[in-house]
Amino acid sequence: MSLPEAPNHDWFESGDGCYCFTFVRDVAPEEALRRIGAEPVDDEEADEIDEGLVDAYPVEGGTLLVEHNGYAGTLDEVQRELSAGTVTAAVFRNVNHDQMFTHWTGGREILNFDPQFPADSRGGEDPDRHLAEMRALGLVTENGEDGPDTGVHRALAPAARLTGMPVTALPSDGVAHGVLDH
Repeated sequence: MSLPEAPNHDWFESGDGCYCFTFVRDVAPEEALRRIGAEPVDDEEADEIDEGLVDAYPVEGGTLLVEHNGYAGTLDEVQRELSAGTVTAAVFRNVNHDQMFTHWTGGREILNFDPQFPADSRGGEDPDRHLAEMRALGLVTENGEDGPDTGVHRALAPAARLTGMPVTALPSDGVAHGVLDH
C-alpha cells in the first residue's frame, strides 16, 4: 500500500502550545468520543468548559480529535479502545514542550517517538516498520540520526500519512464535543 503525500498543515494553530491531535481512521466523531469515554456536550456547553474538552472534527478518512491542553490521545488505555479495528496516530505537546507521537493499529502500539529526538526515542512493538517514511519526511537521516526537520509540527505529517487522513483544514460544521475526566 502506498501512503498518501503528507499535506501541509496550515490549519494548525496551537494557541497556547499545549495540545493533543489524534487521527482516527474510518471512525465517526461521535463514535470516537464514545471510545475514549468522553461525555457528549453540545456547542453551548463546550464554550463554557475550561478543562477536559475534546473536539471531534469529521475530516477526510475519519475523525480528528483535538484536545486543548490535553493528553488522553497518548494514553495506552485510551488508544487500545480507540484503535480497535482501525488505525490511529496522536501528536502531543505540553507547556514544558514535552512531545510525543504514537501510532496504534488494532489495539497495539506499533510506533512511538519524541518528535524532537525521533532517531533515539523510537519505541513500540515495531519501531522500525515506518522508518522509511520517517526518513522520507526528514525526521531521521540515512545514518540513523535525528533529521533536520524534527519537532512536533513535523510529527503531523507521519500522523496523516500512517492513518491515510490528509487533514488540510478543520471543518466548521459537524464538530462533536465531549468532556474527559482524565
